[in-house]
Amino acid sequence: MWILLVEDEKQLANSLKRGLEEEGYVVEVIHDGEEAELEGIVNDYDLVVLDWRLPKRDGKEILERWRKEERNFPVLMLTAMGDLDHKISGLDAGADDYMSKPFSFEELLARIRALSRRSSDITHSETKKVGPIELDTRKHKVIICGIERTLRPKEFTLLEILLNEPETVFSKTQIAERVWGSAYYVSDNTIEATISTLRQKLAESFDECEKVYLDDHSHIIETIRGAGYRLNSSLIKEGE
Repeated sequence: MWILLVEDEKQLANSLKRGLEEEGYVVEVIHDGEEAELEGIVNDYDLVVLDWRLPKRDGKEILERWRKEERNFPVLMLTAMGDLDHKISGLDAGADDYMSKPFSFEELLARIRALSRRSSDITHSETKKVGPIELDTRKHKVIICGIERTLRPKEFTLLEILLNEPETVFSKTQIAERVWGSAYYVSDNTIEATISTLRQKLAESFDECEKVYLDDHSHIIETIRGAGYRLNSSLIKEGE
């Protein structure tokens, strides 16, 4: 699950990030209101934890812009302003839930789980299909050519990212942030090794497909020299 945490108190943000990552979430942290607004428009987060008071643009303004742009991911608002009027204002702006500071980490986890369940309940399908690849995020299953395949958690997350945005070229930094939650604590060798093993597993699976999708199955994940990686464009066309 990919969470955007928008919080300008860096000590609190770092503490929450560590705690959430220990629970298995992928967490991206932004401290700036304008940057958060842009990232929320261009990225499909599973959930956003959004502070009200931020530099350059406040959380309510950001949320209103997101909803205007039809960004429908669940949003949990955080604020030190705990009066009823602020709570109503935040919910009217499009927040799905609201927490007043200070709060316990256990309560935050419970609210994230509740929002995640609620989001899953209103989503008709959480299966992404491109060509012969089907990925079910709720059941954490990958099916290729009708056969279920086993992927390690990081491989699954990487494949999910590539399937969700099949025409996008992802740099190593972007992959590190989305798969490992940080570009600072993962080496290029680790990223390359994960891409390599995922490529190998996909190639072995494609070898068993009756239909020929690609001439060279080792190129299911393309390397774009000097830029990054993306899903092979031939596979995208087959999936349309």
